[in-house]
Amino acid sequence: MIYRLAIEFTLDKKQRLDYNIGSVLQGIMMTYLDRDYGDVLHKQSLRPYSQYFEIKEGKYYWIINTLTDEAKSGIIDKILMSDRTSLDFTYRKTKLNIEKFELSKGIILDNEGKRDIVLNFKTPTSFKKTSGGYEIFPSVKHIFNSLINKYEKFGNIYLDEDLMKKIENKESLLKNIIENVEITGYNLKTEHFGVKGNYVPGFMGSINLKLKGNTNLKNDVMKLLQFGKYSGVGLKSTMGMGAIEMY
Repeated sequence: MIYRLAIEFTLDKKQRLDYNIGSVLQGIMMTYLDRDYGDVLHKQSLRPYSQYFEIKEGKYYWIINTLTDEAKSGIIDKILMSDRTSLDFTYRKTKLNIEKFELSKGIILDNEGKRDIVLNFKTPTSFKKTSGGYEIFPSVKHIFNSLINKYEKFGNIYLDEDLMKKIENKESLLKNIIENVEITGYNLKTEHFGVKGNYVPGFMGSINLKLKGNTNLKNDVMKLLQFGKYSGVGLKSTMGMGAIEMY
């Protein structure tokens, strides 16, 4: 089962925050975890959670998504059971104070015939090039290759046997998606994400996707994108990159 924990917080002092605090928040998250489970996560190449920072209607939120029951128990439950009223961290000399927790279940639905989708990248997103370096412009191949890999690792718990069977031959599924999903427009900008004193180049903004093909393929595309709302897409989604939503 997928779960999302939204933590609303305020600041002691007026301070400008942005997505770069995501890597700091990951460090805070690890302080809530049992050491054994933290060690388990550290050894995994694909990890069963994503987290990021966002601002909504002038309020600050830390969003944590878990993709397995074990991750929910090991991460979200540990945070909710804590008696902390602050994030126990001073960011740029400003204390982060917890105001409210909101826990919800993730929902993945069929496409319902939708052909046009706006995909919004809420935090900097990037992909690794096979030749080295970073891919700083989205392509259908990069987006869905990332989502298929993450769904292959964690999606079996959602009992979508049809999609999981297709993912057993993921090269064929990806080829079918590339042939039937088109980027028809974009409103993007280059952004860099700070990680331990270094910066990963990426992009933020939105793209327009047009879906072709039969209903089953459209359903598969929609399920992967909806899964991506919780898994993140591309690099370092555990550190605050690759957060997406769709309209």
